[in-house]
Amino acid sequence: MVCLSVLLLVGFRMQIERLRTEVSSFGLDNMLVIETITPRDIDSGLSSDRFRSIQRHGQLFTARRMLASANGSNGKNASVIGYSDADLRGLLPYLKYGHEIFVLTTDMPAGVAVDYTIEGVNFIAVALKPEEKLMQLIQGDTLFVPIDRLSELEKRGYSLIYYLQRDPNSPEISDITEAIQRVSSADGNGKIDIKSADLIKKKLEKLESQQNSMKFWLALILGAALSLIYGVLSILEFRQSMYIAALLKSFGVSRFLLGLRSVLENLLIVNGVTLGMVYLLAKNHDTIFKALRMRTGVDINALYWGQETMWIIAAANIGVLISSIPVFLALRKQVGNILE
Repeated sequence: MVCLSVLLLVGFRMQIERLRTEVSSFGLDNMLVIETITPRDIDSGLSSDRFRSIQRHGQLFTARRMLASANGSNGKNASVIGYSDADLRGLLPYLKYGHEIFVLTTDMPAGVAVDYTIEGVNFIAVALKPEEKLMQLIQGDTLFVPIDRLSELEKRGYSLIYYLQRDPNSPEISDITEAIQRVSSADGNGKIDIKSADLIKKKLEKLESQQNSMKFWLALILGAALSLIYGVLSILEFRQSMYIAALLKSFGVSRFLLGLRSVLENLLIVNGVTLGMVYLLAKNHDTIFKALRMRTGVDINALYWGQETMWIIAAANIGVLISSIPVFLALRKQVGNILE
């Protein structure tokens, strides 16, 4: 029970720390909007620039992620992004080198030329290092090509990316998010996915509230269960040794000392087992959560020896104290009645 309780709370804590890291890395004033454009949307004349007006609120990066991948001469595939004249502003840090086709990569040296093939069409791209802000948008090698050279791919649909770095004097991210959602709901076209620190923070607050509630109920259930288990065991154990207790009482040993011995013994067992279990879980943390496909992003000691674990240990100790009440009640029985 202690093991399960600790693992549940540690799992919650890992999710919370992951979200906090995500908020920190994403930036409090940044927002990512991804609009999925289907061939049906294209045929209906859906404007691909309907959210571009948010550029007045800060620095805006826009591009179109194609539904295809490029095969590189280096043996690696790259995702494909098309850009138009309207997207040039956000790409100036890369276009300033004079190459209209380039690949953003962290695996190759800058300036290396790489051949790519996209469904039989060949492109020569120059490798460049992505700026930190674009690390939020790309995963792995990403090939950038002028959209007019990807006309056939564009007809199949694409994901339109808007990445806004909000100016300090602009409306709050939450207000901009609501405005985009209203526009999307009004025309019913396109599928919008919005990611911002504001939305992540709301999810984080909800998760923290759930964790606090879970922490309380886990501690309560664990304490009650231990009270029941150790209460029954204490009574059974006392029945086994009641004659020895009666003999000690006849020699003048007080009921309090006899009861205290039982309490200390159970406390020693429970705390020894609990601390040992937490230590073993912490030591094997990577193995356990790797099997659960969860990655650790924070200090392991902070995960296992934090406030949540203290709640579990406190609940276990309270359960032991409550379980000792029947023993003290049994010790009130007269020696003569026990020896009869």
